[in-house]
Amino acid sequence: MAFRKVFNRRIVISLHSLMYMKTRVGEFMSGNDDLTRMFYDLLIAISSLTTLERKIILYLAHIYPSAVSVVQLARAIGYSEKARTLYRGVLQRLANAKLILLDKLTPKIFSIRINHEHEQMRLLAEICKKHGKELRKVLLEALKGGEEKHGTD
Repeated sequence: MAFRKVFNRRIVISLHSLMYMKTRVGEFMSGNDDLTRMFYDLLIAISSLTTLERKIILYLAHIYPSAVSVVQLARAIGYSEKARTLYRGVLQRLANAKLILLDKLTPKIFSIRINHEHEQMRLLAEICKKHGKELRKVLLEALKGGEEKHGTD
């Protein structure tokens, strides 16, 4: 009997929370057309990417404004440093779509970063900065550790 009372109480609390959230989301949606449009555009942009492209974009957004080399990026996303797919196709497609910036440092070394001038990428970087602090810290520490272990790329 006690279990049923606790269970029923939790359901009532959950329903109240759900109604409150629904009200808050409704208020947010009705009063922020520009912001909700930006979020919608971001979702569409990200959903149109391949899994590998999403990994790259999310990684770069979390470490923004830092930039990485191709080798550092490959290590960070768990991709083979020797695979030419990353070098030839994926990064160039993202750069052509203006989602990332490829800065040529030498004929063979690029600095890769999120394109903060692209509206959706700027929004993604800001979201990651605000809500992804723990992951950002881990990623930057791993990046720094990788530089010390493997030398600067």
